[in-house]
Amino acid sequence: MPSPSESYLLDFHARLAGVTSKWFASAPVEVEGGTAPSSYALLEAVVPGDARPLAVLDLACGDGYLLELLARRKQPGLSLLGLDMSEHELVAAQGRLNGTATLVPGRAQSLPFEDASVDVVLSHLALMLMDDVETVLAELRRVLKPGGRVSIVVGGDLVPGNALEVFAGLMKSAAAVPPTRLGDPRVRSVDGLRELFAEGFVDVTMRSLSVQGDGSPSEVWESLLTTYDADRLSPAAQASLKASFIQAVEPLRRSDGSVPLRWGMRQLTAIREARAT
Repeated sequence: MPSPSESYLLDFHARLAGVTSKWFASAPVEVEGGTAPSSYALLEAVVPGDARPLAVLDLACGDGYLLELLARRKQPGLSLLGLDMSEHELVAAQGRLNGTATLVPGRAQSLPFEDASVDVVLSHLALMLMDDVETVLAELRRVLKPGGRVSIVVGGDLVPGNALEVFAGLMKSAAAVPPTRLGDPRVRSVDGLRELFAEGFVDVTMRSLSVQGDGSPSEVWESLLTTYDADRLSPAAQASLKASFIQAVEPLRRSDGSVPLRWGMRQLTAIREARAT
């Protein structure tokens, strides 16, 4: 039986399958003084490019965009796995991938894979939404080979001075439903992530990402409307919030009509500790 938060997420992704890649597949990322093509590309780059056999799992794979990036390599020895609890996302992934990955319905808290069977686990904007995150990490430790790698992108700190900060302020003052409580709050902080990954993982590294979603005020609003908190508002509350938002971001508008939107995220990468012999 799904938990209340899982029931909400299943409903959201039934209505909006593919929404995550819609907004982030081509959103450039400022990271460590440089720019990457997308947050998905940062995860794709974690997978070695040599010809040895490698099993890669995309945990909560959504519509399969990250798996498609890997499939495009046509890399000998690369075996791609995707798991998601949303049948609607998996249908979208099947259409995208055309059999280049094995797609499995399931929950991260009970992975249907053998012990020490996976070389790399990737996950894009999902771990911070999951119930029982310690169980999820125990499952990752179980299925990863000793020395295997995990890399995740999760939500990070609010980047000041852009449309997302304006939106967050308006949401706080909206006469609306309480904020959506999804996942474990520890996944949303550096200290919390270090605590969670302290057991069974070594070489834990984290880097801050600033993901660029600039566009016209109405385009930026459309992306913000698909955040979980805004999604739960009534249509009347959404309309009121939109009017306030369009007015409030006017001072941010550039000469080309766009306004800046920055999503703060983090990428954590770690190695599965080798078991004692």
